[in-house]
Amino acid sequence: MTVQIDIAFTTGIIVIPHLASIHPNMSLTMPFAKRLKRHLSGPLHAYFAVTHPGLEDYCRHELAKLSDTISEITETKGGVLFRGRLTDMYLANLCLRTAGRILLRLSEFPATNFRQLGRQMAAVPWELYLPTGVIPENKITCRRSRLYHSQAVDRHVTESIASYWRAKDIRPIPSKTQTLFIRIENDRVTLSLDSSGANLYRRGLKKHVGKAPLRETLAAGVLLIAGYDPQLPLADPMCGSGTFSLEAALIAKHIPPGRHRSFAFMQWPAFKSRQWQYMTDQADQRMAQLTHPMIAASDNDPVSCRRLSQCISRFGLEDAIIVRQDDFFDSASYEPNAPTGLVVLNPPYGRRLKTQGTIESFYTAIASQLQHRYRGWRFALVVPRPDIPGLLPFAAQKTPLTHGGLKLTLLLGDVLK
Repeated sequence: MTVQIDIAFTTGIIVIPHLASIHPNMSLTMPFAKRLKRHLSGPLHAYFAVTHPGLEDYCRHELAKLSDTISEITETKGGVLFRGRLTDMYLANLCLRTAGRILLRLSEFPATNFRQLGRQMAAVPWELYLPTGVIPENKITCRRSRLYHSQAVDRHVTESIASYWRAKDIRPIPSKTQTLFIRIENDRVTLSLDSSGANLYRRGLKKHVGKAPLRETLAAGVLLIAGYDPQLPLADPMCGSGTFSLEAALIAKHIPPGRHRSFAFMQWPAFKSRQWQYMTDQADQRMAQLTHPMIAASDNDPVSCRRLSQCISRFGLEDAIIVRQDDFFDSASYEPNAPTGLVVLNPPYGRRLKTQGTIESFYTAIASQLQHRYRGWRFALVVPRPDIPGLLPFAAQKTPLTHGGLKLTLLLGDVLK
């Protein structure tokens, strides 16, 4: 028999999910709901927002504007620590443009052997965090610790959680929809449960990939670093799959980057479906309708242009982006009819540009076209080497970035009139 219980808490109406699928031997009546409120819905929790190195400060600023109940926001290498309620974690997944994951800190403890590790794992009330019986996929990092073998740690953690469920007469179910991050450093273990699921750069918009793909979180970071103003034109003349253009459209239309996707926390026992519906309804009400497109995306590849146009139409972004097939290096082709704006470029790099002479001539040609087409505009140019600015006839501010293990440099400056 399927049972659903609606419980009115002080923060609103909460629907406790999964009650029909939970093992009958587990007590999931009012006492369990009270445990969820006491341990998850009510108190503040520690979270970690994972970011690209170099975007920590921008993520911190995003978090500071997100909610009044978010506190203790602290930058660290590769991310931002913060405290907040469970609903703040919902908002972080929905709204943060520069974060790749939001991790819920479960526990931190010392462990120098597998007995200690197993005892601490058994002390975690997994039924409050995971769908019933689920054994999460483990992501393990071991550094400077006596527990140094990640595969052995993986086996022991998996068995500890499986034993936990079996002790409650529940069949363990391996699942890739939930992920547990285990960091062991200096004999200290940190357990974090991933609330996001697929990396947050997967916005749920694109089904196509361009020639020089850039993750959406990094593209959003580039726009923030460049000071993108939706009131001014934006040109994306080597758009490929249109990552810059799509991210700019989401910003201009006030659309949260997570609006068109799902998250791992939606499977958690404490997930408040009505609270989530309220958040997304509020976000939809804030969405702006633009009078005309201010974002011009173009590429010399007709297939890329067609696929991007289909994506724009599918998600109702026609009022923000216009797409043209255009060769950036063709001096006789389209030029923007605006005295100023922001032009963003992520040209192909790596194996597609093999020789020193090719790289130098390629970026010299880019600089020439910037001068020809975009005099008076601000430019943001992603390059694979820090010495590329020497090829440009105008000054550029350099910001180091990383993407997929590659060290990149973002060049920012003004195209001289």
